[in-house]
Amino acid sequence: MNNSKVEFVLYKGNKIEVRNGVLELPYDIEFETFDEIEGLEKMTSLKKLKCKSFYLKKIDNLEHLQSLESLILKESPWLTKIENLGTLTNLKLLNLTDSHIAEIENLENLRNLEVLILRKSFFNNTYENYITEIKGLENLINLKNLDLFGNKIKIIKGLNALINLKILCLTCNQITEIKGLENLINLEQLYLEHNKITKIKGLENFGNLKVLRIQDNGPFDEDSISRLKDMKNSGIDVWY
Repeated sequence: MNNSKVEFVLYKGNKIEVRNGVLELPYDIEFETFDEIEGLEKMTSLKKLKCKSFYLKKIDNLEHLQSLESLILKESPWLTKIENLGTLTNLKLLNLTDSHIAEIENLENLRNLEVLILRKSFFNNTYENYITEIKGLENLINLKNLDLFGNKIKIIKGLNALINLKILCLTCNQITEIKGLENLINLEQLYLEHNKITKIKGLENFGNLKVLRIQDNGPFDEDSISRLKDMKNSGIDVWY
């Protein structure tokens, strides 16, 4: 006989079960804040919280989820601010894909974070807010994957502390120059497609680089083409 206790939360009287430490909120529930999810604050052993919520407007009522390792809040166009995550110090993955967040902030306590995804869909033209500056990452020394696809970043900066970063995605931004990567000594994959880069430089000392995607930039001069060919001949998977 299985006497294990079934954990669940309630939304408007309907049960949503926690399975193997994972709570996935159905896409069709129309909540604006996590205060509307009854019993969520009691899920202190929860490892993963996942939802796609069009109506979500605020990150709140999660401060008790201190065992949480993965927080995935996708397709929330009314969500405009990263906030109230300071107690989630075990968090390893934060995915806020397709939100209207315009500023990277309030992440200083998330020192165990390994994956940060703040991408916006390339084919969605409804956004009013875009990230324009890379900042607020100084304490994220364990970050391995940073995805800022589809924003409006013009200058690569604010990455000096990310010495363990392996994957950097800056596809579909407004970058004109490759710089600001000097400290990323463990970088393995770099995605820069659909930007405004015309010269290939600043990539000479990346001994661990395995993948470079830089299509839909240019036009590149002969020196840049030569550098790309040399990188490809050295075994790096280069597309340009």
